[in-house]
Amino acid sequence: MNGFGVSPLEIMASDAMLQGIVYLDEFTYSAAWITGTGTALGAGATVDAQIQINGDSDFVVQELNLTAFDNAAPPVIVASPNLLLTITRAGAGREIMNQAQHAMNLCGSYAATRFPAKKPMPGLINKSNNLTLRLQNLSTTVFSRVDVALIGFKVFYVQNALGIIGDRQMVFHAL
Repeated sequence: MNGFGVSPLEIMASDAMLQGIVYLDEFTYSAAWITGTGTALGAGATVDAQIQINGDSDFVVQELNLTAFDNAAPPVIVASPNLLLTITRAGAGREIMNQAQHAMNLCGSYAATRFPAKKPMPGLINKSNNLTLRLQNLSTTVFSRVDVALIGFKVFYVQNALGIIGDRQMVFHAL
């Protein structure tokens, strides 16, 4: 699909906004692995970071991007970080992949040498959900900072002029 507004989720959200039963607003959730913190990603390390989805809205993720900085002074973006990424949604622990994926296969970057990663199908994430992002460093590089960004839009359910209140089931046909 690789375009915005062409997936079923985006079309349903757009249609619901035209009906006045949702308000859509751009948003980015991110996780960071930072030297000197509990999420520091050393050489050969595997470290989890959490993302808490706000309780006021569902989230549709359209892009998944990763930027990694080496430990030089000043830090330099690593063009091809040798990292594995696993993303797990809370609740049933439903993973969105069958095994850890190499970051280069899954994530894009806004670095000059790479491009943003448009997902083939955006993902719908429930409000108040917790995501666990696990990074495994397969290299001897000690990263000063690694950021993973989930870029997309929030879905706020509202009441339209006819008194109809949107909800997840009505808009996305999902519980």
